[in-house]
Amino acid sequence: MADILLIILSAIFGIMVIVASVYFLIYYQHPQDKWVAWLPKVVVVTGLTLSALNVFVLPLDVANQNGRIAASGGIPMAELTLALNLTSVFLFLVGVPFTMFYYEGADDGDESDEKKKSSPSQVGYALKWLIPTLIFTGGIVGVMYWQLGYAEIEVTRLTGQLTKGFDINLDYCAPVAGVAVCTRQVGYRYPQVSWIVYTVALIGLIGWVVFAIFGGAGLIAIPVDMIQDFQHRPKPITSAEYTERKKAIGQQAELLIEVGKNLQEELKVASRGGSRMNRRFRQLRTKENEFRKDTLILEFHYRRLESSYKAQGGNILLQYLGFVGGCFSAVVSVIWIIHIALFLLPTMFGATPYSLFLNEFFANVSPVPFIGTAFYAIFTFYLLLCVVKGNSKLGMRIVFITIHPLRLGETMMNSLLFNVGVILVSSLSVSQFCTLAFSRYAKYTASGYLFGVQIQKLKNMQYVYVGFVCAFLGVAGAMIGWIIYKPRSKQRENRMNFKW
Repeated sequence: MADILLIILSAIFGIMVIVASVYFLIYYQHPQDKWVAWLPKVVVVTGLTLSALNVFVLPLDVANQNGRIAASGGIPMAELTLALNLTSVFLFLVGVPFTMFYYEGADDGDESDEKKKSSPSQVGYALKWLIPTLIFTGGIVGVMYWQLGYAEIEVTRLTGQLTKGFDINLDYCAPVAGVAVCTRQVGYRYPQVSWIVYTVALIGLIGWVVFAIFGGAGLIAIPVDMIQDFQHRPKPITSAEYTERKKAIGQQAELLIEVGKNLQEELKVASRGGSRMNRRFRQLRTKENEFRKDTLILEFHYRRLESSYKAQGGNILLQYLGFVGGCFSAVVSVIWIIHIALFLLPTMFGATPYSLFLNEFFANVSPVPFIGTAFYAIFTFYLLLCVVKGNSKLGMRIVFITIHPLRLGETMMNSLLFNVGVILVSSLSVSQFCTLAFSRYAKYTASGYLFGVQIQKLKNMQYVYVGFVCAFLGVAGAMIGWIIYKPRSKQRENRMNFKW
């Protein structure tokens, strides 16, 4: 029988997620994008909504299952989970890239150079780049599904004669008077999975790469940066100090303005060759990424200077709240590391976990309405926040990564689209990661069957996910070493040392 209350609460929660996504867009969008650019806004809201639902589908699945083998909630969770994942894959592969290419075509328009684009319209420009990408991606998925679209399931074959009083719970092959009554043979079966499951698994690997690298870095960077931001918060300065620092920033700004003009002219010349894949154009794009990072650093120092003088150090209450948030995030990061070490890694290597840890905690708090879901949201959305933080943190150090910072009221639409794409593909890996990390809490669920049996058991991929979890911890450890090796004063984003 269907649980009407659960269905109603799920519908209300879905509406709340959509409303929250709309508010996120409103508060972060740049004033120039108000009442315009409706297509990317729809994509942003849809992407954020899907990301949240991908993460929250597990506690809904647990409530629907109610700890029983047969679901008691009446919600078809297997179909719902697959539908959400497949829609997320479509939006990540088609919706986000098309929208970004579409508006890149508008940004690249140049009245003095009308022949720059081979396509006559923004739609044509977007399709020119999207269609080859989809054909290439579809070809890879199709070939891999044809060759490797099978699950590898370990089975045990027992051969012998049935005896009276046979009990499946007993060890039927135990020797009787030293004589074996049957033979036991371990082997594998290779059932083919559906193309939908395989596509979600393969695209989800992209999310796992992003999650392992950026998420591992963000797991350490979030608490460290928040606490250090409080320690090095802006202090009130005198008028003379303000004038001197502003003059230094102005000199750097003049340098970057001149560099920007020259770089823009070089990009125009390089793109006239008819191909944006030539070596010179790629080198200039890399140089442009470095230029953008320097402008962000300069802007950061200017905002900090204005806060020190005009706001006399800024809002002290918000600064202390940031410190409390840093301490709280440090606790969450440590808990995640402990849980992975005590439960997840031993389970993935086939050993008995040292402790159920968070599984036991969630099982105990789940009976309390909304409390269990709230704690689950804290730990899962924190992982998505780690991915976004890790992207911006590593982006300052890795040349080919483009920075798209999220700032309240000042985020351009292309930056919102980029971050939504990262969050969307990461939500697939985070939901799969949580299914593994909370496997005892999520027992008998459709999510556990989908990822724990079908996706995780795909041929030649069993140990890939173990590698990703180890890489997640490895990157976190490397981030700790990097912070010790390069303290805050030596980090690029805290210095105005531009080499142009």
